[in-house]
Amino acid sequence: MRRTATISAFHFLILTLQIMLTGAVHADERLTLVFVGDTGTNGSGQPVSPQGGFKHGRLISIADALEDIKPWLKGDMVFGNLESVVTDRNDLKPRDKMFTFRMHPAGAAALVDAGFNVFSTANNHAMDFGGAGAGETRRHLQALKDAKTGLLAFPGVGRTRDEVLSPAHVTLHGVPVAIAAFGLGGYGLPARAGQAGMLRGEADFASLMIAQRRTPAALHITSIHDGQEFSPRPTAAEILRLRDQTYMPDGFSMAVGHHPHVARGITRSGDHLTLYSLGNFLHFGTQNMGRFDICRDYGLLVRVGLLKSGEGTLALETVEVLPLTNMHMKTRAMTGDAAALRIAVLNDLSRQLDDGPSGTQGLQFTPQADGSGLWCATDSTATNCIGWKAPPLPEASRQKQITDACHRDIRRGNF
Repeated sequence: MRRTATISAFHFLILTLQIMLTGAVHADERLTLVFVGDTGTNGSGQPVSPQGGFKHGRLISIADALEDIKPWLKGDMVFGNLESVVTDRNDLKPRDKMFTFRMHPAGAAALVDAGFNVFSTANNHAMDFGGAGAGETRRHLQALKDAKTGLLAFPGVGRTRDEVLSPAHVTLHGVPVAIAAFGLGGYGLPARAGQAGMLRGEADFASLMIAQRRTPAALHITSIHDGQEFSPRPTAAEILRLRDQTYMPDGFSMAVGHHPHVARGITRSGDHLTLYSLGNFLHFGTQNMGRFDICRDYGLLVRVGLLKSGEGTLALETVEVLPLTNMHMKTRAMTGDAAALRIAVLNDLSRQLDDGPSGTQGLQFTPQADGSGLWCATDSTATNCIGWKAPPLPEASRQKQITDACHRDIRRGNF
């Protein structure tokens, strides 16, 4: 069984006394990390505009599209998979693909203004406009970072293989964090002048994990854009990659999955947290997932609470999940019974990933009044965990509804 970080008896006593005296743990004692999935602010094949993004030819303000979900984008780190080239050029030649995405730098700036400070840029649309487009992405995101807008890192594309293999370094409340990104469809390294490329293949992934293990950090985050589209259940190969191959022997580690366009289960294996897929967040180039069943019609926002000990180590304290809807145009949180049902779906998907030999636990989330679901570690001192209990199993009729939906085989082109 993998090791699990626990709060020392002394530190737990100090935290308990602090809560009794002040009602809260000092902000520097906790890290809050927010994760969402596929994000892009323009439709396929659409021109770019500083005024917003196009959905079927209709211009939509990015600020308006983020308005309803923006209150949830608060944390020490707010991460999204930027599934688009970032450019202000309409003269770039797209590759011969069914869908090609590009968004104006003003769209990326609007995301940063809404709270995002880390993007993954490694995915199957990063190279939609070739090396020149990836170079544009790197240049514009670097400009946002240099301007101190709040953007901290954007791992995924780069000029050389060594540059892309090197995890991005971020410090949050004195905690060193290493962030790496890997995705489908890479090529173009080393890149020509002004261009960029992306890692590709199993050998590059193995090298990326070696680089992660060699990078000193209390928290390692690996973003992976891979997996069967529309499938809510990861394959054995995907479990091996996200749960096992991204696990770090030192410190706390996380794997953050995206690409399937649907949400998948969440597991904890000792000091490793796996988010198998977050689905869509806000992407004008995607379809309305509301046309699908309850196992596929929502995205996920995940908020992770980590507790920092006096020795600088991190322990998982809370995980909150928020089911999302309308991700193709104006993302908003699900609420009420609809949210509770999707949390029950997520719980079922997570339970299926329990694995005794590896010490893997599928997290179970209890529905909250605001539409979110909450999981708490047994020794959590977080105020929102007071009185927390794991949810009961669904009633037989609801379980059948979940099972029927999640075991359907849906692929692109057969819906």
